[in-house]
Amino acid sequence: MKHSKETEQLFQQTLDETPKSLKLQVEWSYKIADRIDQLLRDRGLSQKKFAKIVGTSEAAVSHWVAGGHNFTLSTLAKISTALDVPLISITQ
Repeated sequence: MKHSKETEQLFQQTLDETPKSLKLQVEWSYKIADRIDQLLRDRGLSQKKFAKIVGTSEAAVSHWVAGGHNFTLSTLAKISTALDVPLISITQ
């Protein structure tokens, strides 16, 4: 599908106007989702089985690994505990 020059310009303008903090939030969200997905695959865990371990629904796990989820610290702590792997770290 070809995009018109006008569409490309509008997209670029929108991207340029997106706050850096929002771009960073989206980047982190996708990196966390990729990490969770990779850990589940490495361990041979289905989303259904992992949902039972974490105490949530399979739909929630699917949403997490799809990317774009706005993870809370509580959710990250539950996932990290269930996988026995820190998903985030704070450095000084």
